[in-house]
Amino acid sequence: MTPLPRRRSFAYLLWLVGGFIGAHRFYLGSYLGGAGQMGLLGYGIAGPPGSRFCLAVLLPWMLFDLWWIHRRMDQLQAQGQDEDEETPSAAARPASLRHAPRDAAKDYDLAALAEANKLQERFVAAAEAGDWAQAVAIGEQIVAATRRVFKGPHQNLAMTLCMLGQACYQSDAFDKARSSLEESLSIGRMLGMPAEDMDVARRALDLTLVAIAQRKARGAASDDQGVLLKLLDDHEARYRAALAQGDLKSAEQSCAEAIAAARRLHGGAHRSVVLHLSSHAELCRRLRWNEKAQASADEALAVAAQLGLDDSWRRGPTNTLALLHAAAGRADEAEALYKKTIAMAVAEAGGGSSDGVVRAFNNLAFLYAESGQDAKAELCYARALVHLDKLPPGEGDAELHSDMLNNFASLFMARRDFPRARELFERSLGIQQRNCRGISSSAANAHNDLGLIAQEEGDLRQALVHFKRTLLLNQICAPDHFRNIDNAQRNIDSVSIALAAVARAARMEPST
Repeated sequence: MTPLPRRRSFAYLLWLVGGFIGAHRFYLGSYLGGAGQMGLLGYGIAGPPGSRFCLAVLLPWMLFDLWWIHRRMDQLQAQGQDEDEETPSAAARPASLRHAPRDAAKDYDLAALAEANKLQERFVAAAEAGDWAQAVAIGEQIVAATRRVFKGPHQNLAMTLCMLGQACYQSDAFDKARSSLEESLSIGRMLGMPAEDMDVARRALDLTLVAIAQRKARGAASDDQGVLLKLLDDHEARYRAALAQGDLKSAEQSCAEAIAAARRLHGGAHRSVVLHLSSHAELCRRLRWNEKAQASADEALAVAAQLGLDDSWRRGPTNTLALLHAAAGRADEAEALYKKTIAMAVAEAGGGSSDGVVRAFNNLAFLYAESGQDAKAELCYARALVHLDKLPPGEGDAELHSDMLNNFASLFMARRDFPRARELFERSLGIQQRNCRGISSSAANAHNDLGLIAQEEGDLRQALVHFKRTLLLNQICAPDHFRNIDNAQRNIDSVSIALAAVARAARMEPST
């Protein structure tokens, strides 16, 4: 019995009128492919989760079949010619039977193919839900099942590898994504996949290579290190959020975790470790955990020296150590470290001015003022003011600038040099007004001292205005500082009583 002849024109006609149900594949003996196309169409029309993905896969498959029909017909014709050459004619062997060539699809592992189809639905659901880790795990199972089905290069294997590569990219597993996409493109070039499918894999590979370069620039050379880098970024984000909310304890914990992650990522000493140790030291100092603060600052300086880093990396921990010595009453040690910090800040600024220079002079001046060395304090504050004047207006750390001006003004106020003190306090308020509309603790301190100056000069109404502003700002900016709020309320009560007494005295005076 001879096989029925297939006609190329009829195959293309079936593709045109019934291609979405696999009619042309059934006609050409690819029963598995025809069943697959029919299944994709049925699932896509049913509308469950992932149906759009099935329809999106079916369309490029249909376009691919335009070329596949041509190749399949050539294969069938070649097989027919081979059989004509090897088999005796019907007249010579009338009793012999001629069998049609067995379709290679019958050798497929149908159980593995069914498993791959089920896994594909789960993959689409995980991708639509944004669960890329689950999508990667399912994608690896799909690739393994597809390899068992086709046992060699095949278009479906290339497509599943491309799908897995894109899921790996989304989950930041860039090395695995590159491997899958490169294999997909290799198979595609071998089989002559449609250009649009090749473009999808090529664009995904380009994005992956860019991500790998960016990851490498940040110190992570593999997927495992990329996981540590992502963990470090998470710790840093939580540290910044806690610090912005004023939660110093949570910020300290996140900073300590960032130090541990940086050490694991870089295998020991690294600039990132120095940076986080410096931040941890300052946080511990603000929490009054002085021993932990000193240990972190000392370690930061040791690692910076080991790496040969410049003064810009040592200035922060050195300043923290100076503040610790000053708080412990070790004025000589603090003074030496402050002077060292000033030298570092000036060198870092190239002999010019910066916030670091202003901060260094302000800290040393405050140390001198606390120890009763007013002349030295005034000189340091004046130098800090010179550097502040050289900075571009409206730029830099507004809180630092205001605090320095308030400290300098307090020195004049203690000498009862009220005009110079008032000028500095008002300049501090101007900075706060530009920066945060005057709503800050620094502005509250400036208003409080301006109220005291007005009270000393006998301008009780102006003093009352400043004290009321102080109370309001303390309630807004530092509601847990009850002492500041109580002090502002006492000043208001005192001035109000004095004004009432003045009013009563004016009413009791005889008219003239």
